[in-house]
Amino acid sequence: MLPKLIEIIKDAGKLLKNFYYGSFEVNYKGLIDLVTTADLEVEKFIKNSLKEHFPDIPLIAEEGAIALNRPPQGLYFLLDPLDGTTNFAHRLPWFAISLALMRDLSPEIGIIYNPLTEELFYAIKGEGAYLNERLIKVSERAPLIQCLLATGFPVSKIMEKSKHFMIPFEEFMIKTRGVRRFGSAALDLAYVACGRYDGFYEAYLKPWDTAAGLLLVKEAGGKVTTYLGEPYDPFKDTICASNGLIHDEMLEILKDKHPEQFKPFRNPLPAVDVIIEYQGGIVLIERKNPPYGLALPGGFIEYGERVEEAALREAKEETNLDIKLKYFLGYFSDPKRDPRFHTLSLVFVAEGEGELRGKDDAKLAKVYKIDEIPWQNLVFDHASILKIYLNRRKENELKGLAL
Repeated sequence: MLPKLIEIIKDAGKLLKNFYYGSFEVNYKGLIDLVTTADLEVEKFIKNSLKEHFPDIPLIAEEGAIALNRPPQGLYFLLDPLDGTTNFAHRLPWFAISLALMRDLSPEIGIIYNPLTEELFYAIKGEGAYLNERLIKVSERAPLIQCLLATGFPVSKIMEKSKHFMIPFEEFMIKTRGVRRFGSAALDLAYVACGRYDGFYEAYLKPWDTAAGLLLVKEAGGKVTTYLGEPYDPFKDTICASNGLIHDEMLEILKDKHPEQFKPFRNPLPAVDVIIEYQGGIVLIERKNPPYGLALPGGFIEYGERVEEAALREAKEETNLDIKLKYFLGYFSDPKRDPRFHTLSLVFVAEGEGELRGKDDAKLAKVYKIDEIPWQNLVFDHASILKIYLNRRKENELKGLAL
């Protein structure tokens, strides 16, 4: 099986190389997340070749992938036809094809190929790791201060919370010989496997980014875990790979830097939330980003911005509504209210008018009648805030009746 897979990947490498020295189109999957015609054509070529020679093994590939509710079972391929698309689009010669044959959560075969350098890394579970038929091993360098690391920053998250990635990067920079960030996780892991790098870490990588590299590092004698030191599989959201000798030193830095729990700021961040009364109900948004769920419209107060201005801006950006502030409900400062940051939120009650539409960080904006609010789906401390609002509203109504 391995010789045929290598043949397919090398042929795909020739196609990729032709695109690199020729012409291709660049399109956008996100604000800075690119896809080229080379990605699509190389994926198509490999997909058809695998289907011809291994018709009973399904393929999960980056450009054609659908959202996975849970990891697949049995045998399947994981493919990244072009890991390092941004480099490729800018004609930087640092990218690779990455293919893994998986059994449940574990890679059985891993292949990573850089068609420009013609370096072919491959491994079979239990049979070692190789570079162009030469057995490779991880480095024997230690301690951490004598080592060279690699990392990357996730294009889907770096715009949202850059500090979560820059702070561990800065810490590693002063505790190692250096940290390289070249833009291809597959090659970074291959370089750990052959001893060029001593370690690698990154968050929010996709399964096809790491599956082949995971096997290479392990078969070359290295160690791979999550930031918390748990056993790693390609469906985990953090990875720390090393020669094993410096792994504990790396985890000492990473263990409290998981981007979903790490709070990088010393002082609370000022924010606003807005309870918008609209068409007889309350407006809630469905969040695009973690923590996922329903929330009140709101966000951070920008430098030089008045609190009231921030409330109007955030309401407009996330719901498309123009609002009129009615009153200030209160401020909420529980450090646990936001799993990402320690925030101090000022909450306003407002009336909304216009066409309701989810925008910006809101996947959807919807009006809920009070008796229809899905309390269990509310994130942050918005359930308790809404209950305080409802109690206040009830008190005001009773005062009105008393008058």
